[in-house]
Amino acid sequence: MPLMNFYNLTILSLVLFAVSCHDRPHVTEIKYADGAITEPSLFGEGIISSEGNSEFSVMFSPDGRRVYFSRRAPGEKQKIYQSDLIRGVWSDPVRSAFSTDRDETPSITPNGELFFFGSERPIPSKSNQGNFDMNIWMMKKVQDGWSEAQPLPYPINDVQQEGEEWPSSNNNFIHTIDNTNFYYTSMYRGSAAVKLYQTEYIDNVFSDPIEITGLFEEDKYWIYSAVLSPDGKYLLFNSYGVPGGAGGEDIYVSRSLGGKWSPAVPIGSPVNTKNEESSPRFSRDGKYFFFSRAANRGNGEYGEWSIYIIETAYLQLDTLFP
Repeated sequence: MPLMNFYNLTILSLVLFAVSCHDRPHVTEIKYADGAITEPSLFGEGIISSEGNSEFSVMFSPDGRRVYFSRRAPGEKQKIYQSDLIRGVWSDPVRSAFSTDRDETPSITPNGELFFFGSERPIPSKSNQGNFDMNIWMMKKVQDGWSEAQPLPYPINDVQQEGEEWPSSNNNFIHTIDNTNFYYTSMYRGSAAVKLYQTEYIDNVFSDPIEITGLFEEDKYWIYSAVLSPDGKYLLFNSYGVPGGAGGEDIYVSRSLGGKWSPAVPIGSPVNTKNEESSPRFSRDGKYFFFSRAANRGNGEYGEWSIYIIETAYLQLDTLFP
């Protein structure tokens, strides 16, 4: 081969390799704790999981070094906060600049291009007529941070009609592991429960949502705050009062069957307890599993929510299914 042709091919290969690496999210294994985490432990105790506040619903930047989460101080509306991992220690959280209303449940695409969150802020020219309504808002990555937030279109978002109550038409979280296929839950008008839906995001447009069925034998049970494991093998969400649960709000798991999902089973001990467990999440590399827990004090009274961490391997998800 002539030297010039070899040189040109080498340069082309390097360019293609660089483009390919740029298109893939940069995920490296990061230690979020010293030693193995075999049992649920408070995440960022005293910094992220703090005394006297409620914290829930973590989401990590694509490189795993910034965490966003929801925090509610006593008597206040929840906001989205952020903290950076600096030399193995989480920095003091600060409220994210875009979080100006009752905001929660941050979600970032693996490529870092889109940021979603749930908010009570009113949709322009489409005011809510019911008792309480949240919708999903989206920001795009720009040079100096994030663009101005915009609400997702109908039918993903909808507002309540007069006389409707939560959770009707109430959306607050959307999730993807491939930047294209998104999952979210909602109770659409006329439905008896909060259900799971899938939509595709192609050329800046969301497709009509499709309901995912078969997770429970009865469709009266809510499916809420659903995520996929980073490898796409498992679907996790929380639900309330399903037979076989430990009590109150519990986390359930479904396994991918190649194009559909298996019936869901409780994630079991040590995650599910007689208390309230919700908001399942994973670290970007899938090594760690996060969830939120609040003490069930009875008579509809609950303690503050806190964020817990455990290594995913100790959940033994593969043993939950025959």
